[in-house]
Amino acid sequence: MKISETQQLTDLNKILNRLRAMVDSTDSQFQTRSFDAFGIEALSVDYDQLTKIWTIHEHRQSKNFQFDNVDLVAIEIYDILHDFNLIF
Repeated sequence: MKISETQQLTDLNKILNRLRAMVDSTDSQFQTRSFDAFGIEALSVDYDQLTKIWTIHEHRQSKNFQFDNVDLVAIEIYDILHDFNLIF
């Protein structure tokens, strides 16, 4: 099943909006969000506002990735969720 470019951009924008909310939040130095597909958590993302480092915890393969660029984080999240959706 091929995903249209418009749908890809919409999905990336949704992910970016959630990540920007983490940057804008003022309630804690550390922000965490979960991303799921079909009601199953596929990954979680931590953001350290002091160091500005993003950490992605991919649950399926038990891998962690660190980034310092929100756009790269969004692309990695999109890729993980896309791969997760292909399994089901």
